[in-house]
Amino acid sequence: MIFYMGKIKFVFFDMDGTLLNTLEDLHEALNHTLAEMGFPLKTLEETRNYVGNGIFCLVERGLPENAKDLAKEGSERFKKYYRAHLTVHTRLYDGIKELLGELNARGIRIGIVSNKSQQPLEELTEYFFKGKPDVVTGFTDGIPAKPAPDMLFAAMSAVGADKENSLYAGDSAVDVETARNAGVKGVFCAWGFAGKERLIKAGARPIIDAPEDLLDYLD
Repeated sequence: MIFYMGKIKFVFFDMDGTLLNTLEDLHEALNHTLAEMGFPLKTLEETRNYVGNGIFCLVERGLPENAKDLAKEGSERFKKYYRAHLTVHTRLYDGIKELLGELNARGIRIGIVSNKSQQPLEELTEYFFKGKPDVVTGFTDGIPAKPAPDMLFAAMSAVGADKENSLYAGDSAVDVETARNAGVKGVFCAWGFAGKERLIKAGARPIIDAPEDLLDYLD
């Protein structure tokens, strides 16, 4: 199934659940935060359902209903712990290193657009990718988070990309909405946090099962 006609010159990736499996480290940071604040811990599957909209939303979703007003305090506690434990369990998904190498060989430029805060996003990018992406755009105050298109537009502007020559790859309903809101072609990853069934329910098209399948949408 080929319909991008060789026009793609830029691929922008989500990070968590797309390039990196960060779930266990996010889960441990959330439970550390909840324990510090005296609240019940969450299961890994509960954490999986909370991620995608940034740290504040992750913590807010993890807090009991009568403690949502403590989300800001919890977010600061989370950030402090998470920054010190970014790479305990986090790893590249199988096939990502090879995919990025092939994109580089084809002269296609790579960006990362994530709701993760900018500083830990840059640290993870340097640790796993040695600074190879052309642009790394994380959450910062003053720019709406995904699924608003602003972060993706900022990354595109930084490298001179436009809607016609860009492809966005992500793993969640947030990413489906981001691509739709930006008017950018999307490819959605079944190996990530959401899984294929939830992607289908979110209206994701096309869905790929392995990183190398993304290459089919560049030819």
